[in-house]
Amino acid sequence: MDRLVHPDLKDVSLAAALHALADPVRLDIIARLTECPCLNASTACADGTPKSTISNHLNVLRAAGLVETRVDGRERINRLRCADFDARFPGLLATVLANKG
Repeated sequence: MDRLVHPDLKDVSLAAALHALADPVRLDIIARLTECPCLNASTACADGTPKSTISNHLNVLRAAGLVETRVDGRERINRLRCADFDARFPGLLATVLANKG
C-alpha cells in the first residue's frame, strides 16, 4: 500500500491552497466534510463521480493540507484539517465556503 503524505502546513503555499479550493468537485468535498467529519471516497461525492476521480481530488486536497487521511482496513477515512488550515490561512476556508455557489 502506498504511503500517505500529509504536509506540514507551513510548507503549503497560498497558491497550492487556492488551487485545491478552485475546483468545484474539491470544493464540494470540502463542504461535505464540514457537515460530516469523516468520509471515505465513496461518500465524499454525491453525484456519482468515479471513485478514482474522487481519490485524485482527495490527493490534491491532502497535498494542500486541507484533508488528513487515515487507513482503516480497506478504507481510507478523510477528515478536514480545518483548525490547522485556518491557523495557516486565517479565514480563507470560511470565506471560500461562504461564497460557494
